[in-house]
Amino acid sequence: LIFKIKEGEKVESFIDKKYSLVINDPNQVARSYSGRLNIEWAEMGAGILNLSLNGTVPQKEIDFLNGLIVRYQQNDLERKNLAATRTVAFINTQLMNISDSLLFFERQLERFKDKNVTTNLEGEALRLYQKLEMLELQKTDFKVRESYYQYIKDNISKGTNLDQIVLPEAIGISDNILGRLIGLMVDLQLEARLALQSDKGQNPLVNEKQKRINEIKGDIIESLKTLKSGDLIKIEYLENQIRNAETKMAKLPLAERQLATIKRNYGLQENLYVYLMQKKAEADISKASNTSDIIVVNPPGIDGGSISPKKSQNYSIAVAVGLIFPFGLFVLLELFNSKVQSREDIEKITDIPFIGGIGHKKLDSNLVVAQNPKSAVAESFRALRSNLNYFTGNQDKKIFLVTSSLSGEGKTFTSVNLATVLALSGKKTILIGADMRRPRIFEDFQLNNENGLSTYLSEMSDLSTAIQPTAIENLYLLPGGPVPPNPSELLLKEKVANMFDELKKSYDYIILDTPPVALVTDAFVLSKYADHTLFVVRQDYTPKIILRTIHDYYKDGRIKNLSLVLNDIFRSGPGYGYGYGGYGYSYGYGYNYNSKGDKSYYEE
Repeated sequence: LIFKIKEGEKVESFIDKKYSLVINDPNQVARSYSGRLNIEWAEMGAGILNLSLNGTVPQKEIDFLNGLIVRYQQNDLERKNLAATRTVAFINTQLMNISDSLLFFERQLERFKDKNVTTNLEGEALRLYQKLEMLELQKTDFKVRESYYQYIKDNISKGTNLDQIVLPEAIGISDNILGRLIGLMVDLQLEARLALQSDKGQNPLVNEKQKRINEIKGDIIESLKTLKSGDLIKIEYLENQIRNAETKMAKLPLAERQLATIKRNYGLQENLYVYLMQKKAEADISKASNTSDIIVVNPPGIDGGSISPKKSQNYSIAVAVGLIFPFGLFVLLELFNSKVQSREDIEKITDIPFIGGIGHKKLDSNLVVAQNPKSAVAESFRALRSNLNYFTGNQDKKIFLVTSSLSGEGKTFTSVNLATVLALSGKKTILIGADMRRPRIFEDFQLNNENGLSTYLSEMSDLSTAIQPTAIENLYLLPGGPVPPNPSELLLKEKVANMFDELKKSYDYIILDTPPVALVTDAFVLSKYADHTLFVVRQDYTPKIILRTIHDYYKDGRIKNLSLVLNDIFRSGPGYGYGYGGYGYSYGYGYNYNSKGDKSYYEE
């Protein structure tokens, strides 16, 4: 982005500001401008056109008109230059072909020069003799190197005075590997000699250094072989050069004829190339001298004032839409809303007593009363506790059953926190997870589910083993236990009645958390033991039609002593992260038999 700072403005005013960059489709922008561009004759038949454009940003439309005029001028100029452009293109094609021929003869002349060294044939013989002398001198240098290699080899074979060997750099041999190896051998030989003189041959490092010297000798011999092989190749090359120079000296008259032919062909192509380059320059000059016939008579500018928007009309429409549309939307939402929203919705559908409401919980945990006892939700459960006492009177031992129509309405949440407020009041309370199909309640208290209601009713454990104390004082939990294959049948046993009789001896309150009544019949089976049943509905979640069904159950007497609790009132989020995930009758459980023949459940 490029910012233009006016005089008097500070650079700091542009810092720490957010800018929005929108890139539109070029085709859509072009269609938008073409639809809004108006073109009219200034006078019919005249050569002047009037261009006009309406837009929200006048300067932007002025820039568009200027750009449009410039583009038309460029198109007119390109049309006039079309002939010159084609001429230049043709000449460029010819120049490419001629350039190939010119390059061919130029390379032929270069090859001739490379082959014959020079075109000064009178002095060629002298140059060849000088070259032969130089080649012989280089060959002599390699002979000296060969003598040095033999000198090194002889000294290494003798094994004496190795510390006095002449280094290769001294005679002009610049091989780094050979020089480093010989230098290292000389240093080790000198160190070994000094060690022998000081310790009279008793120094153990002498043998180690001698071993290292022998290894370096082998490396030097190998390096000499490599260098000698390379020198032989170079000597062979020099000998070939000498033979070629001697051959060229015998071919001087033939070379003179070849040179004349090559120069004649090269000159012909060069003259033609220069002629075409002149013609191309003339076409370029003609192209540069053309001008466009499109002339701007009056430059684009602002004509008149604002024609849009009509503020008064727009304000009137905005007020009407702002009032009528929301009102109509609320009416439609109310007409088509099939979920329970308030206590009034409940009282319109059923005459089942409304016992209280519970606010939206903000914690992830279900233990709201225990973790935040001063919250509004905790107070709503204390109010629910008081209202239950009104319904049940002055009974000493009470059984409360909590159920709902569907999963996700807050049934377990209500059971857990109702049991908590009862326990915190000093009453010994037990919470029973009667949902044996999807036992979850033990997770809220971080307890185990190895034993529970299912194992007790199946006579696999006694009641004391199945009951677990919680971290909350006076509150105990009887979890659902491992999922049995026949939960409904277990609840029909006489042992259920015996269990309640036994629990009443030890506990003041018994809270039953049962499955939803719209999915399974467990709540109907257990309701006969309850002193009062709480049916939980959730704001903006429970369908109104469900209340009509529960109303029928209440009237038929299938559920007695029933009252309704509205959960999740005035919630600010999407609701509880809570649910059963569905109920079904295909359980991953079966039987195993141990070595004694005892039966136990297993989970797949």
